[in-house]
Amino acid sequence: MPELPEVETVRRDLGRSVVGLTIDSVKVRRSDILLQCKRAQLPSAAEGRTIDAIDRLGKNLILRLSDGPALIVHLGMTGQFYTVAPDEELLDHTHVIFGLSDGARLVFRDVRRFGHIELVADGDLAACMSLRNVGVDACSPEFTTRCLRESMADRSALLKSALLNQKLVAGLGNIYVCEAMHRAGIHPLTRCNEVSLEQWPRLHRAITNVLNESIAAEGTTISDYVAGAGVPGDFQKRLRVYGREGETCRRRSCTGTIDRVVISNRSSFFCPVCQHR
Repeated sequence: MPELPEVETVRRDLGRSVVGLTIDSVKVRRSDILLQCKRAQLPSAAEGRTIDAIDRLGKNLILRLSDGPALIVHLGMTGQFYTVAPDEELLDHTHVIFGLSDGARLVFRDVRRFGHIELVADGDLAACMSLRNVGVDACSPEFTTRCLRESMADRSALLKSALLNQKLVAGLGNIYVCEAMHRAGIHPLTRCNEVSLEQWPRLHRAITNVLNESIAAEGTTISDYVAGAGVPGDFQKRLRVYGREGETCRRRSCTGTIDRVVISNRSSFFCPVCQHR
């Protein structure tokens, strides 16, 4: 958390508010959240450059700056990346502050500090650490049923674990994997090589639908996530299984009760009726 829909929401919000602006100043309060650069290198590389575009790959934001450099922003578990007005008080755990040419400030805040900002001085994203092991993006045209099946079908690992592997599919996290597997009717203890040919397109469709629906709702706010405008998402109101242990399944005509099983130290929520093994 944040997962693909939350990061995409931040990207869209910031795309509307900061693309085209120049970075006038950079203040680094904590250097331990910087990757591949020292405290003094980030201001030197970013100041005076225009934010030309903001892209995304998986859970990573990519700020493309004028004349080549790029910044990779990974929000980790509690990271936030948003703009504040010139006179607005900065919250605790605000670690990097970018002063912008319109007077606003773009801030990176992270309570638990699992996120990071990586400087790619030459703009060569293929060589940067943050994206080195990132697989196909779950919202890209390249992510097809065939791509999903060929990357996983021969594996003996649990399907739930494989879907969380960012090297295979980038952007999925625990919330949306639980939701997609419920929609596809696949039990969380199913192994990749147990998934039938008929189930792969159903799973692909479920992944695509749940991601698109969450993006439309500006993401899921469970604890710390806020969009680029500093407001919470809305998809948590529409979750069918995640966090609903003991509650009735929301699938029409289903009488099941949401259960929970722990897989790789993560809670997996499912309906034993809809997702029977």
